[in-house]
Amino acid sequence: MRLRDGCMLIWVMIALAMCGASALGQSSHAPLAPGVVRLAMVTHAGGITGRCFSTQFLTLLGYETTIEVDPTFASVELDSPALFDYPLAILTGEGEFEFSASERSSFRRYVQSGGTMLVSSGCSNALWARSMVREIENVFPDATLERLDPSHELFHIVFDVADLVTTQGGEGELWGISVDGRLAVVYSPHGLNDTASAGGSCCCCGGNEIRQAKFINANLVAYALAR
Repeated sequence: MRLRDGCMLIWVMIALAMCGASALGQSSHAPLAPGVVRLAMVTHAGGITGRCFSTQFLTLLGYETTIEVDPTFASVELDSPALFDYPLAILTGEGEFEFSASERSSFRRYVQSGGTMLVSSGCSNALWARSMVREIENVFPDATLERLDPSHELFHIVFDVADLVTTQGGEGELWGISVDGRLAVVYSPHGLNDTASAGGSCCCCGGNEIRQAKFINANLVAYALAR
């Protein structure tokens, strides 16, 4: 994995300054030092949330750029006003589910207000992935998920990611929905958990993940802060 040149890192510094002026926020969960970025881990559909979603990409981003990141996620309900405090939110889980009407509305308003949603099936759980595709269609009835080409900025903004390979040897995929010309929803049917770096007893235990997850996740943070 190759880090982009110094010219791009200067560009990321500009992105950080832009994030400080974000108009998303209402009330925050906990105070942060000026310029520090915190991401949200979203709870949805009656308690489903991310399990063993590694934060190593945040540490990596802090090492390789000037972006200051909080090394922990804020736990936020999908239909909570607090969601709008965070420039990027992670929506992941396992098992079949259905959003409430208030969750669909909040999801839609969040991305229309400038937020970016990273959506990833936990360990490539097929039931959750099918449920999420259905719900994305409900939330954005006039939009279509489009597969992201490797030439997209998301693959190169900080780290060059030449291709996506799963832990089971298959081809990884990223799909997206754009709002006003900005990539606002990134969906992966394969896990972006990076459980090997999550610590404790975490494992996909027969599930599937994208090997380059931490680099894609780091890139998406930088991309979201620049928009």
